[in-house]
Amino acid sequence: MKHMKYGLLVAGLSLMLGVTSCLDGGDNSTTVSYYEIVKKDALTGTYTSQMGYKVAPLNPQDLEDLPWASDYIQLYYSYDYGQDMSGGEIDANVYGYSLIREGQWLPQSPAEGDANAPISDVVLDSGNKPYDFFYKQDDIFLPIELFVRKEVDTNDLEQREAEMAQHEFALYYDADKDFSESGMTLYLRHKMLNVEEDDEFTQLSGGWWHFNIIDAMARYQEKYSKRPDKITISFEQNTKDVSYADNLVLEGKAELDYQKIVEFNEALSGSKGISKLLRGKR
Repeated sequence: MKHMKYGLLVAGLSLMLGVTSCLDGGDNSTTVSYYEIVKKDALTGTYTSQMGYKVAPLNPQDLEDLPWASDYIQLYYSYDYGQDMSGGEIDANVYGYSLIREGQWLPQSPAEGDANAPISDVVLDSGNKPYDFFYKQDDIFLPIELFVRKEVDTNDLEQREAEMAQHEFALYYDADKDFSESGMTLYLRHKMLNVEEDDEFTQLSGGWWHFNIIDAMARYQEKYSKRPDKITISFEQNTKDVSYADNLVLEGKAELDYQKIVEFNEALSGSKGISKLLRGKR
């Protein structure tokens, strides 16, 4: 097996993936390649899908030294759906991953010092299905484009992770102002840490951040006795740099069809057989 680490374009972002390549030279018609966000089970060393099955890596050594910043990770893997999957576990070859970091959740607008930089974009309209950005119904994952220090080698995993640790993101909401019968607006804010006067943020990069929005959902259901039809992410956008220059900063917005998240989870709860679900994955 040959091991590689390189950058790939994922969900419209140039994200750092750790990739392992294993070429068998054959064509197995029952082998499926897939990617999804999964939750790490530290006790068993497996990864649980939001569909409920567990992914057991056949090459766990390639995930041993990951800089875990979250219990979640986006895995790229292949599996043979001819195997026995009746127990809800599949053996899979992991050939790549996108690291996910934890964002903060705030019940109110952050102080000025807690939001000191705009971002370039939140990419939710890249052809992915809405549930690709969720784990069940209360955990959302945002692929965020941002500017990083120009001297960072973003192809070096250690340098990249050290830089990303200097960027924090928070979501907040105002239920009285921003919740309506049709949906909710959540505000994303960016804070850069340990900024020196001579730092130049001129290099565009990106990553994934996780936010648990269960309290916002509870507040919404209190008001409307249902879940929202859509979720709008509002953010301060500057596609040139990290400054707040008046002629550069706009209000950026990204929207998710949350009704499809609800429908997807209802379909999962009514499904009768993990094997059938897995055979239908493409």
